[in-house]
Amino acid sequence: MKANRLLLLCIGILIVINVFFLLEWNKPEHQGPPHLPKLSIALDMKGADAAWVDHEFQRHIHEKGRFIEEQKSWRMKLLLDPSKTEQNQRIFEKISRLQFQIDSCTFDHFMRVKTKCSKKQKMKLNRIVRRMIQRAGRPGPKGRP
Repeated sequence: MKANRLLLLCIGILIVINVFFLLEWNKPEHQGPPHLPKLSIALDMKGADAAWVDHEFQRHIHEKGRFIEEQKSWRMKLLLDPSKTEQNQRIFEKISRLQFQIDSCTFDHFMRVKTKCSKKQKMKLNRIVRRMIQRAGRPGPKGRP
């Protein structure tokens, strides 16, 4: 009698383990986030459909200024030659001007979006902009020695 109970217990445990492995094996692969990362600000603000369309339009306008960022990175590569100090200084000044243009484009974009927001959305947008400004002021992590 004890042998039968022990056998039934072992079979029961094997069935439970088998079911667990089948469920784990048939589980779908890791799925990404439910929305694209670039939409997180708009989804966080939870705008209506008209506001959403306007946000997409404003984002498109902001992306047109992307060429400034590309110019900046191209000029950063030119700074790698240490023998040309005068040229490096001029390039550094141009990069500084380009960075200022990038920052002003971003700020203008947020101000245009802010005009379309409700009072609650404006508070959230202000919080997001404040967070961005705080992060911009922090120095990056030190590299490895």
